[in-house]
Amino acid sequence: MSLERDYQLLTTEAALCEPPRASRLELMGPDRERFFGGMVTAAVEVLEPGRGAFGFITDVRGRILASAAVLAFEDRLWLEIPKGRGRTIIEHLEKYIVTDQVEILPLGDMASVRVAGPKSADVLADLGATAARDLTAPWSHAQVEILDYQARLVREGHGPVPAFSLWQSSAIAPLMAEDLAEAGIPQAGTEATEALRIEHGHPLWGVDYNDSNLPQETGIENAVDYEKGCYLGQEIVARIHYRGQPARKMCRLVLAAGHTPATGAEIEFDGRSAGTLTSVSPSPRGDAAIGLALLPRRAVEALPGAQVQVEDRDARFEALGA
Repeated sequence: MSLERDYQLLTTEAALCEPPRASRLELMGPDRERFFGGMVTAAVEVLEPGRGAFGFITDVRGRILASAAVLAFEDRLWLEIPKGRGRTIIEHLEKYIVTDQVEILPLGDMASVRVAGPKSADVLADLGATAARDLTAPWSHAQVEILDYQARLVREGHGPVPAFSLWQSSAIAPLMAEDLAEAGIPQAGTEATEALRIEHGHPLWGVDYNDSNLPQETGIENAVDYEKGCYLGQEIVARIHYRGQPARKMCRLVLAAGHTPATGAEIEFDGRSAGTLTSVSPSPRGDAAIGLALLPRRAVEALPGAQVQVEDRDARFEALGA
């Protein structure tokens, strides 16, 4: 497999690819939507069964404790959060349960199989998961049967190409992935999916940002609903949105031709340290590598056309969405 071949598959066809490393939680009880709506930046209480949303679980300072994809069911919520954050988030949420009728449980026996690409809905539908063609809204989901497997099919909500996750028990998911490959869906390597993520400018919690960051610093604009009701840290998040600017902002870097530094490489702007490279990948479109970095406001305000130095080599940076 090559980066160019896999990138072509992901951007023109459909391919099996490595799903993000994730932990999953389940919230049950009659107060689950109201309670969790007070903990996350996404609008949860308005979600109908079969719908979903993406947001940030924040603390009282508005800092991001985890990113969270939320799936609504008739009687429960399922959350997908960064790998290893399950116990931390359960303990955080349980601190705020007073009289709320809500129970928070780990979904430890859950994994996913991911199919991405412009033709992924048709490929999945042709193998039996006909609901794939109807799942057009971000984070919408449905129970499907595919190749004699039962799974929860989820339309992912971020990324430059359509992508679906088949949620299944961790024991069955690898078998389902093998059968999907035997049915004709090619495999794309992690190098290509990482290149596509960075090119699109989608940062990951624990890789590009963490619990020291505010939502606006990530550049994921649709993760915060500014019209929803109160949630933990809302006052600070709203104040930055309406009255000010975050101290840092996620940017995409285009590095010098032939230069592919490691993550953690020092970035300089105007002769001063401006942070480190958080993600880096060879570019699928040329010989210049690409990366992501949190840069200070003084650098971001120099856009467009500003340059930084990475390991004494010039690099161009762009605001996400550019």
